[in-house]
Amino acid sequence: MIKIAFPTDEHCPFQDNRARNLAMQITRIFDPNLRVAGSDGLDFYNISKYDKNPERIREGGIQKEIDEWVNCQREWIDASPSASVYFLIGNHEDRLRRWLWRHPELYGLDALNLPTLLEFEKLNIPWNKEENAHLELDVAKKLLLTHGKVVRKHSAYTARAVLEDEHYSRNVVFGHSHRGGTHMATTRDGVVIAQEAFCLCRTNPEYALNPNWQQGLVLIEVDVTVSIEAIPFHLANGKLVGRWRGKEYQE
Repeated sequence: MIKIAFPTDEHCPFQDNRARNLAMQITRIFDPNLRVAGSDGLDFYNISKYDKNPERIREGGIQKEIDEWVNCQREWIDASPSASVYFLIGNHEDRLRRWLWRHPELYGLDALNLPTLLEFEKLNIPWNKEENAHLELDVAKKLLLTHGKVVRKHSAYTARAVLEDEHYSRNVVFGHSHRGGTHMATTRDGVVIAQEAFCLCRTNPEYALNPNWQQGLVLIEVDVTVSIEAIPFHLANGKLVGRWRGKEYQE
């Protein structure tokens, strides 16, 4: 059996540490043998093409983001010591490539390679830039893990769009939407599922008022079939709470 933890959209340094700690509590007990990293793990705020708040830029800049992400990865390694790591490139990690394409005079510098900046070697994270856009697991029912590119207005609407894009050919788990949502379809080959994998960043960004985002964690088991567990986090009496397999976890 392959056991996968899919924490996504931390957006360091704008991560929500309560949500992360709650996700790591559950992950530690789940004991995955594969963990997804990246998938908008850091924000690359300063090199975004969008307008930027000078106050945020003064908070620390790119090096602070990188240091924060590396520290977060060390915490994830401690929470999932048995897991190999698969790095998924999200659109925020891809900001570095897009910035370098706008500044081609710096393109090709080893010091500005994503795996060098993010200390992949020290963190024991494999890298192949041709393969890190998605992960396909051909075990019984096909499973695709990806960050995603589509966002629809409501929970599960994105999942439906992703499943349609895949022509209902395989199960898909993805980030990007900052929501949790499940869409299923019965095909001639059986049931296929698309799962939106929540987020672990703060839910009060300066560019949106009360966004319809949900924090949580997705766990996956792949054997003869694919089992996807979506664990939403809730605020209750001032605590962040997640319930998984009959037990309540709090942060």
